[in-house]
Amino acid sequence: MNKLIKTITVLALSLGITFNVSAQTAKETITGKTAPEIVKLMGTGWNLGNTLDANSRPGLDAEISWKNPKTTQEMIDAVKEAGFNTVRIPVSWGTHTDYSNDMDFKIDEQWLARVKEVVDYCFNNNLFVILNIHHDTNKDYYYPSEAYREQSETYIKEVWNQIAATFSDYDQHLIFETLNEPRLTGTNYEWWFDINNITSEVKSSIEIINNLNQIAVDAIRDNGSDYNKERMIMCPGYCASMDGCRNKYFKLPSDKGGATNRIAISVHAYAPYELCLGDLSVTKFENSMKSGIEWHFSTLKNEFVKNDIAVVIGETSISNKNNLEDRLKWVECFYGNSKKYGIPCVLWDNNIYANNGGEAHGYLNRKELTWYADGKEVVNKIMNTLGIGDSTGVNDIEAEIDINIAFNDNELNITSTELVEYVALFDLTGNLILESTEKRISNLGYLKKGIYIVYVDTKKGKVIKKVIKTSL
Repeated sequence: MNKLIKTITVLALSLGITFNVSAQTAKETITGKTAPEIVKLMGTGWNLGNTLDANSRPGLDAEISWKNPKTTQEMIDAVKEAGFNTVRIPVSWGTHTDYSNDMDFKIDEQWLARVKEVVDYCFNNNLFVILNIHHDTNKDYYYPSEAYREQSETYIKEVWNQIAATFSDYDQHLIFETLNEPRLTGTNYEWWFDINNITSEVKSSIEIINNLNQIAVDAIRDNGSDYNKERMIMCPGYCASMDGCRNKYFKLPSDKGGATNRIAISVHAYAPYELCLGDLSVTKFENSMKSGIEWHFSTLKNEFVKNDIAVVIGETSISNKNNLEDRLKWVECFYGNSKKYGIPCVLWDNNIYANNGGEAHGYLNRKELTWYADGKEVVNKIMNTLGIGDSTGVNDIEAEIDINIAFNDNELNITSTELVEYVALFDLTGNLILESTEKRISNLGYLKKGIYIVYVDTKKGKVIKKVIKTSL
């Protein structure tokens, strides 16, 4: 963080202003951070679900094959404006691979380019991005059993080699997640196993998952890029459950990247399951559920975070069962524990709003670029619980000088009898948009309507004001 930005941060904090200015929001490259340090910067996240992870067909139309519209920059802008600082982009690669040039799983170049384009939408907003291998847990690509070990190892190595090469010049804002919910699909152990009595099938699968995580990490580190050698990599255990990574057979991969502590645990937590996903008859958030949620977070804290192992809950949500009041109670509890224990969560959003039996996780109406009414209330509750993006916490601070700050069409105008030495424009989530030494800043038509924060430094004092832009 440069000295001037640090000065603004100290001033804002000393005056009780709640927006954050950090190295990453000041559009600086992030490098040299450990996984626990990156986790602290990630804030809270949002999933681009049922989109690039759709695996029913090859080709670019796969993105819209599960009834979601094509992803746009404006969608990601809306996510950022809501207060999210991380976007997880689930991607299925298998249907976009073919044998080519001695590779069994050569990724289609157009698909790689499209994924890169969506990642860039996020980088344009200084968001952290989690990029993974998603719905490829099947016997055509990788399957964590002894019978498919060799094929699985080849698939993971080749796919991660290609992803790492494509994104080799992206800094630590980009996070790789090796696998998504690796498990023995179609078996009695697909989603659950007894951690105190692990069967031989599950034990073997856990050990194969350990190996696949290791192969992915090695492929990323072997790319040769300095960024890839220090990139944070998230690794799940069996089915991405908490028990999948805290059983006695799970092992985090060793890291030959040269930088220390760049591996994080990846966990999914739709908890309690009956309320968040599975049972339409369970719609009430009961007080008895609170202890189970806190146990979940405290266990992750005690077993991993306290041992300097970063943890990210890459998926969580509560299905819309026409029970908004109870969903808000769940948010207050779940995200309250996220804040308390320092474990960031990434909200699953599949853009399915209607009640359909447990998978109604629609928050952003991507076609209309608005938040569904219930979805907006849930998102607002998340942000309020975490203390993110509340404009009421940004106070105008004025020195005893004659100054006026206002948008006029697409110009920011500062009228003052004092010499303006420095101007900084921020959005409400703390993004530094621009810096200047001019009283009139033109060509701001790219900024959306809304509230912005303007910091002005003059010889007679510093001023911080909320300013509304009403025109496009």
